Amino acid sequence: MTPAELEALKLSDPERYEALIRPQRDRELAAAAARRGDRLYSSEHDPCRPTPYERQARAEREAARAIGEPEPPAYGSSGW
Repeated sequence: MTPAELEALKLSDPERYEALIRPQRDRELAAAAARRGDRLYSSEHDPCRPTPYERQARAEREAARAIGEPEPPAYGSSGW
């Protein structure tokens, strides 16, 4: 099926659409779950695990808090 046909099926018959895509979605979810334990994919592909940059920023904020200095700005924050 083409993407347009799938979209039309999704709107016209949601139950049939769900039954059609469920096996592939289940395989993708199982593969993602298997990768969670793999160090190569864990932070880059799992939104629940912080990236190395997020871990570094958190450590810097905690260190600043511990010694009483103002916290560095949050990563990606424009300050507006």
